[in-house]
Amino acid sequence: MLSSLPAPLFFALNAFLASVALCGAFVWFYNRALCRMHESLIKKVMALVLLPGGCLLGLWVGWILTRDQATTAADPCDCPWLGYLPTWGAFICLAYGITGFQKWRLARPSTLERLPPFEPGINWAAMTGWRGVLLRILAPINGVTRLRIHRRELWIEDLPAAFDGYKIVHVTDFHIHKTLTFDWFDYVVDRANGEAPDLMLYGGDFISKPPHIPDIPRVMSRLSAPDGVWFVRGNHDFWRSPHRITRLARESGMRLLDNRAVTIARGAQAIALIGIEDPYVRLRPEDLRELSRGLPPVRIGMVHAPDAFVQAEALGCQVAIAGHTHGGQIRLPFFGTTISSTAAGSLVASGPGRVGDMLTITSNGAGAFMPLRVLCPPEMVVLTLRRGRE
Repeated sequence: MLSSLPAPLFFALNAFLASVALCGAFVWFYNRALCRMHESLIKKVMALVLLPGGCLLGLWVGWILTRDQATTAADPCDCPWLGYLPTWGAFICLAYGITGFQKWRLARPSTLERLPPFEPGINWAAMTGWRGVLLRILAPINGVTRLRIHRRELWIEDLPAAFDGYKIVHVTDFHIHKTLTFDWFDYVVDRANGEAPDLMLYGGDFISKPPHIPDIPRVMSRLSAPDGVWFVRGNHDFWRSPHRITRLARESGMRLLDNRAVTIARGAQAIALIGIEDPYVRLRPEDLRELSRGLPPVRIGMVHAPDAFVQAEALGCQVAIAGHTHGGQIRLPFFGTTISSTAAGSLVASGPGRVGDMLTITSNGAGAFMPLRVLCPPEMVVLTLRRGRE
């Protein structure tokens, strides 16, 4: 029985398990509730104190249980539940708080091309005070300018022959801000154009703060592809000035897919591109039927957040690509993503997966609120369509 262990070991075990349980509970609460809020003070504070707060509370709980164990040492059976409560809490919160809330089938890993660090990516002149000190301390593990190219082939049996080898490049979440230089965004755009895509997709969140809205054409106007540069708006775009952002994006040569679909033709053959932009959209069944009416059977979904993967699967998409999560931005060894900013759960916060028969890909995105990424490099997705069975 755990409550009969020596007090120091009992304290360490309970403190660890209680910390895991409380961290998992806080992560669950954040992903299910706070991540949908506007970037208010409570959301930012909660994100910063989430894990350390859970650990400190775990230490306190461990001390309480150890104290109670000491006072009942004469007959430990008087309170056997004290030793098991943190254990059950840890398993429950790990299952639902850290590993996600839905049973997503993982897909075969993709090919990841890791590029060398780009300099100058961080605008050090804008990093003053504690932010600058923190970034310089964490510089050896900061991968904010180490771009990764996520390559994937998607085999579709009924893909029209004209689209065999069709290449799609997806970039997202630039969060144009003074902390990352324009040279960095130009570098990402040049890499995206250098893939020679047939179709370019942008997954939303152009900016973080309103003063940088005028910079959208400076960054985005250089994206190009023969079949167009299509975009959806993200939560930050809706929070700031969606009409102004839309106007500037269109002036940059981009085309908006606001919960609608378009057909891309090669002669008499065609595929469909479907955009679902509201990160927490709840499309009604009649909306789904109307949106999918008359579309070709091969359908590519572009969503801002993984929350909309379910809607994309209901629309008959063979693949859906999302952003929004930044891959977690700071990932932990063994645990991976904790704060996923999506109620879909942490399993879909980064990389490939499956919802039903639909392949899902969540990109880490190319920007960051703060220029700090740990075990979570910036990313672009290159998807190549192939005709036949894999």
